[in-house]
Amino acid sequence: MNTKVVTEYLNKMIAKQVEEFGLVVWYDPEKVYAEVLDELDFPDTTVLCYDGSFIKLRREIDRRKLLDGEEPPHLVIYVPLAHEETHYALIELEAAGVIMQPGQQPVSRNTRLSLVARNALQDILGEETVIQVEKQTEAGKLSLTDLNALAKKGRGISEGILALVFGTGNPQEITLLFLASDRFDENVIRKNAQGDLEKLFSSEYGIEIPPNISIVDVRRRLTRYILLSDFMAGLAGHLPDSISSIPVAVSSSHVDACVKIACDWRRRRDIRDSYVTAAHRVERDLGICDFELDPKVIEDIETFSAVEKALLVHTEKRLLVETDNAILNLAESRLSRFWCDVEPNLQARWALVASIALVLLEADRVQKEAKTPPTSLNDMISAYADEPAPWCRIDTCHRHMESRWHNFEPTDGECDTIEKLVVKARQHYAETGSQVTRCFLERLLEGGPAKGMNNILPDGGALVTSFLYQTQIFDKFIKPALNREKVAYVWVDALRFEMGRELTRLMREDLDIDLHIALAATPTVTEIGMAALLPGVHGKARVISVSGGKLALEINGTTVKDRKDRVAFLRRYAGVEVSVVKLDDLLPKPNKRIRESIENAQFILVTSQEIDELCERDNITQARRQMDGILNDLRRGVRILSDLGIQRIVMTADHGYLFGEELSEDMKVEVPGGETAELNRRVWVGRGGSASDAFVRVPLKALGMLGDFDVATPWTFGAFKCKGGSRAYFHGGLSPQELIVPVMTIIPPKKKDAGTLPGIDWTLTPGSRKLSTRFFSVQIDGVNRGLFENSPPRVRVELRAKGKTMSQAVSASYGFDEATGDVVLRKDEADRRKIAPNTVTLMVHEDPAQKYVSLFLLDAATGIELSRLENIEVAISM
Repeated sequence: MNTKVVTEYLNKMIAKQVEEFGLVVWYDPEKVYAEVLDELDFPDTTVLCYDGSFIKLRREIDRRKLLDGEEPPHLVIYVPLAHEETHYALIELEAAGVIMQPGQQPVSRNTRLSLVARNALQDILGEETVIQVEKQTEAGKLSLTDLNALAKKGRGISEGILALVFGTGNPQEITLLFLASDRFDENVIRKNAQGDLEKLFSSEYGIEIPPNISIVDVRRRLTRYILLSDFMAGLAGHLPDSISSIPVAVSSSHVDACVKIACDWRRRRDIRDSYVTAAHRVERDLGICDFELDPKVIEDIETFSAVEKALLVHTEKRLLVETDNAILNLAESRLSRFWCDVEPNLQARWALVASIALVLLEADRVQKEAKTPPTSLNDMISAYADEPAPWCRIDTCHRHMESRWHNFEPTDGECDTIEKLVVKARQHYAETGSQVTRCFLERLLEGGPAKGMNNILPDGGALVTSFLYQTQIFDKFIKPALNREKVAYVWVDALRFEMGRELTRLMREDLDIDLHIALAATPTVTEIGMAALLPGVHGKARVISVSGGKLALEINGTTVKDRKDRVAFLRRYAGVEVSVVKLDDLLPKPNKRIRESIENAQFILVTSQEIDELCERDNITQARRQMDGILNDLRRGVRILSDLGIQRIVMTADHGYLFGEELSEDMKVEVPGGETAELNRRVWVGRGGSASDAFVRVPLKALGMLGDFDVATPWTFGAFKCKGGSRAYFHGGLSPQELIVPVMTIIPPKKKDAGTLPGIDWTLTPGSRKLSTRFFSVQIDGVNRGLFENSPPRVRVELRAKGKTMSQAVSASYGFDEATGDVVLRKDEADRRKIAPNTVTLMVHEDPAQKYVSLFLLDAATGIELSRLENIEVAISM
């Protein structure tokens, strides 16, 4: 018994159930335990076996008077059948005791052979080996006798000299420890164990090691042998001639062993650095980067970084020629692969390729759909903003791509192909946007008074659509709630509709939020759009010209031209106490004065000019890098308002925008001339002047606004020739990107969220010990320490120096949110108590002045710190 480990473990399992419950009915449908039944030994217990007759079995129980007592007897009934095959013949016995069978719960009564073997052999063979044994047993390849023999072999190995040297008898663990380090070499030599080591390697992997070589040479040869065997197994016969003669594993068992040990070497965080060093050395020695490799063959190979880079270059070149979902799927799948985990710039580059593919795919989709565009303005607006797959998705994809590109730092030789891809994506985006804008303007004109529209404003202007007007927002969403709820009205300068749509998606996890479509007042400039959000504007506001070549809105005789005028007008006509704050006043948390102001007011106005100000500075790179962060600031602002007791939040914008590449000369058109009241890159407002096929010109009244001016705007993404303004960021025109704005109505939860977080023990493992490049990676792991499963939180990762954030997340193995840089973690399918490991890549955007920085893991919704890494040495100069 004591040499048959698995049988002994089974014996103890059953004996424990007998001790606790007395009577055990044991079903063995596959008869895997029949051969050892006579070897089982249960003290003071009767064992009866079913031999084809339940009647005979019952008679034997009765003859022995086993059920005559008041307590269940110590009785084991072995039935070599499946439970369902008995037709409940033993139901009375089952009720008096317990059932043991494969798959039975709890696990202590589960006699599935693979599970019994795993539990019995784990301490002997080690975790890695026992997993393979479990799989082979489940597949029917190993019997109980085989498993007992394996246990005996495992014990024999663990008692050998190699176990004394390496502290383990597991052959795979010995191999990994030897490959990863030379720290055991001296002990191997001192104990004269090199021969034993070579025999182990020969037996496990099939390598032939020449006699009388140094232990250093043994490691070098074994490293090359295992890595090349792993590499060639992936090539599946497509071998380059230059390495076809180099020794590698031949038999399937040895090949499998080499592939497994290479995979384990890569997977183990504690020895991963040694793999990277070894792989770089072998690929350099053999010139792997010069091999001509079939891209279809190498997709599953992770042996060498040169192979990953070759696949990346091939994918980029293929994307220059064609676009399909297969390329996108490939790029996204690479984000969690080994070399992307090791080299953050590779993960960032694959993520950029994926974002480019998304832009190209969306451009193809929208262009095809726009060839037969909707026939009415209402349907056109729905196609752009309100369908399950709205056309505005291409604006989101383009914004994300530009953010990735401006956060990307190519190394020498990387820039050419990827830059061509960015140019291609930009061109397709501009072409698609221009096509959609022309269709939109055509429907806009068809919906005007020239086509007999009968929805007339009091002053005679035409309502061009049944969708909400910006001038109606206050009266529809704010006014009815003012006397019964504490309301916040959030004005966000240049919050484009697609950004509002993305922000809605982000906040919907925690808040009751609805997204509405509204048409901005024209022209789509701040002075008009912000004033249009005031009370009592609809049908009563007139666009007028003021000094300095600017426009203003005249509302019932009051001229409103700037923020000061808007705030004064709101306070005068809101009818309740108004507290006015800026988004900056709320972040990272409001001071006492701001809190008291909000708490004492019924109506709170929050203004945000961050998007418009950032883009108007004409620093395109900084605008692209930071724009998505503003969405996260808005989300944090909403949460703070909720925590301060706000019962309803309405967030909207004055206008949208176009933000493409710097305009070429062929995209610029001549201005109408005449009497000009306002002129910028995207809009002319005035009287007289000329008409042109290059722009559309309509009266303000045709667009639902009062005033005596005409409005002209290019038919496409083009711009007027005029001085001033930014090079790539524009608004004022009538494209859907400029004219359609979001209206978000947000109802915070009635019960204030206390910010409680799941009980998770976090582990942060940096990709390197120093911050030596602009890219830095960290692997996030976690284990639930509670009794119940918790959903992993959405998290943020930041590098900080003296409390100041100096990085932003640019990619992750999975769950990366382009809009905010948050990472949505998930449970590990193999163990639901654990977080699936996720490697997040950060890009450093500021030169740290300190010698050390810290890395923070934060709950994305609350900003609460979950974990941190201190004293990361800085070895970078930007």
